[in-house]
Amino acid sequence: MPSFNSKFAIYLVMKSLINVVIFILFCHLCGCSSQKKELSERPNVIIVLADDQGYGDLSCHGNPYLKTPNLDKLHDEAVRFTDFHVSGVCTPSRSQIMTGLDAVRNGAYSFGFGRSMIFEEYTDTLGHRYPIHLMSDFFKANGYSTGHFGKWHLGDTYPYRSMDRGFDETLTFPGASVWQSPSYWNNDCYDDFYYRNGELTQTEGYYTDLWFKETMKFIESTQSEEKPFFIYLPTATMHTPLFVDKEYVERFKDFPAKTAQFYGMIAHFDEKMGEFDQFLEEKGLKENTVLVYMSDNGGTFGCDQFNAGMKGHKGSYYDGGHRAPCFIRWPNGEIQKGLDIDELTLAQDILPTLIDMCRLENPWNANFDGTSLLPAMKGEKQNLSQRKSVVQFNGLEKFAVLWKKWRLVGENELYNVESDTGQENNVIEQFPEVAKLLKDYYKSWKKDVNPSEETFALINVGSEKSKHVLLSCFDWLELEGEGNPSQQYDIRQGRTMHGFWNVDFQTAGTYKLVFRRWPGEADTEINKGLPPYYSHFAIQNNYTETPSREVRHYWSNLSERGIYPIGEALPITQARLTLNEMGIDTTINVSDNDKFVKLELELPKGQTKLQLDFQDEKGNILCGAYYCEIVK
Repeated sequence: MPSFNSKFAIYLVMKSLINVVIFILFCHLCGCSSQKKELSERPNVIIVLADDQGYGDLSCHGNPYLKTPNLDKLHDEAVRFTDFHVSGVCTPSRSQIMTGLDAVRNGAYSFGFGRSMIFEEYTDTLGHRYPIHLMSDFFKANGYSTGHFGKWHLGDTYPYRSMDRGFDETLTFPGASVWQSPSYWNNDCYDDFYYRNGELTQTEGYYTDLWFKETMKFIESTQSEEKPFFIYLPTATMHTPLFVDKEYVERFKDFPAKTAQFYGMIAHFDEKMGEFDQFLEEKGLKENTVLVYMSDNGGTFGCDQFNAGMKGHKGSYYDGGHRAPCFIRWPNGEIQKGLDIDELTLAQDILPTLIDMCRLENPWNANFDGTSLLPAMKGEKQNLSQRKSVVQFNGLEKFAVLWKKWRLVGENELYNVESDTGQENNVIEQFPEVAKLLKDYYKSWKKDVNPSEETFALINVGSEKSKHVLLSCFDWLELEGEGNPSQQYDIRQGRTMHGFWNVDFQTAGTYKLVFRRWPGEADTEINKGLPPYYSHFAIQNNYTETPSREVRHYWSNLSERGIYPIGEALPITQARLTLNEMGIDTTINVSDNDKFVKLELELPKGQTKLQLDFQDEKGNILCGAYYCEIVK
């Protein structure tokens, strides 16, 4: 039996152990409380990305025709980047914002056709692979609630959708705009069908109103969680279709019709920004919220009226195509209100800058092509004078190299925009050493991104998360024939366009493949036509005429009057299916009553080119199957 002294010793040991456990638990709880407090004190972040709004489409940038009081107020309260560059079209800019990487490197450098999806990883010139993590991944990994409301345009199938890449809540549409081929048939900006967390749902109201409403709803839902939020709000306006309530268009009735509609959309967007700012103030969130406002490329339908003295517009390699507004506001943060930064800054800089501003951990030790601009935003000296950047998109035949105020456009044009904003005086012969420096940089950069340039994103089919996949002609490769398969109005016209999908069947098994000329919601036979569609905008403005069948009139009817063209009937009698790498080449008869062509096939695991062409009785290709549904 233990002695008294032994019992007392055991008692002391047990008491010490209990005290140690209590101390550890206390430290843990204090640590959790400290971490929770630190997290709650981090700033919220909102990125508002306007679509097709050029640098000159703001009254604070000198536009004499537009009044943008709420954006002007934001400009006055923010750090302004006056030589900020994105891409000349939307997808590359968006991919650079989201990844901090050059668009060609991350894979999404064109507006469609296999080049609008951000890779899951990229490869360097030595063959080393690096995973690509999006801005949303960084914020989510650091404890933020994450939401995306609006346009995405970085991939419409798993694993490229925003819901697959770090966002808790999403409401979006496929493709580049609401009336493009992957979007719900006859969407027209009002009461449209969009995807909420991957599920198709009908919405209510005008789409710009909707994006802001959903954003505010998400913010309110996060308040009880004591977590900061990160919101990506790419509004989709002022991209076509140029539809907005009549009252906004009438403010600019003295301008050409498309300009009046475009300016009307900006006026409405500016009002929404004012209402949103008031919401942040009322909720007590404005002071500790980083608000980034920017646009995704140069201007469009307002450039002929005012373009801040620049040459070019959307799609151009001159500054008018890729110089964009960018304001960053953080009222109680470290940055200087009303500061202009006139050095070369880039879309790729946004992610590393926000990581520094919010003191986010980088759990993947990711590298970026962009750089953090926080020192300059704090008013400290930051030497950006030697940085160079390449603007390149779509077909990659053309390019621009930016350095300080120098612009090399292609091989034969050199401009200094400090003295020549309009890029009217080619000085390549006067400054051959500058031209050589920028050409050499371009060659080095081109070699560096070459592994990505030679890679296409694959459409994932048959995995656990891709058992049911909807495809559209927006992701065809190697296009042939006449037309632009990104547009519903081209589909209505029955253009001869066709191509193939680059599909990766993840597992062997039985697959159901359904091919259509018209989307399922149109519920129409393959070889039948469709009546014209009168959008909400057309009805509101009492436009009721039947649109001309002549191709040259379609665009005018669409953009100015909101009347979608007649769907042409085609004499389709058969369909030819090919899966080249799997040795499948078969022809299927098409009857007058068929709304789709359906097959069930045993397919092996692997990659293949998937194509189905609709043909007439002589075997001539009339068009491709614009839509395909694959179910494992």
